[in-house]
Amino acid sequence: MLVFTEVTEQDTVFVFEVFKSTRVEEFIMMNMPEEQLEMLMHMQFRAQQMSYQNQYPSASHQIIEINDRKAGYIITDRHDDRIRLIFIALLLDFRNQGYGTSILQQLKETTSFIMLQVAENNPARQLYYKLGFTEQEESPPYITMQWQR
Repeated sequence: MLVFTEVTEQDTVFVFEVFKSTRVEEFIMMNMPEEQLEMLMHMQFRAQQMSYQNQYPSASHQIIEINDRKAGYIITDRHDDRIRLIFIALLLDFRNQGYGTSILQQLKETTSFIMLQVAENNPARQLYYKLGFTEQEESPPYITMQWQR
């Protein structure tokens, strides 16, 4: 069962772990000592969080729970009947099991329009195509995609 709960201050460590799970491969290639790697990831995380807060001050930050376990993190910004999907990620243990599809299907049931940006090399891009999202604009390394009912 999928449940979305608002992020609280107590969730900061978990939200960082989700962020880290999306970037660890990229950072490991830098071949840095572990302490430096952790510091760099914390800096990147704080920068991302501040950027999202500045660009989308009314966005909803939610923990994704699957079968009573914290599984991921999602940020959405809703205006009228439109959703901007700012960030979505699941921990490794929850990927490639259909949960991402279920989450996006739930979002689609609540709106008639979803817009997002995805990195060109992100495997989730194929999921977005499968669910009816279309490319709107390329601005390397990102692609803007949208779904419309």
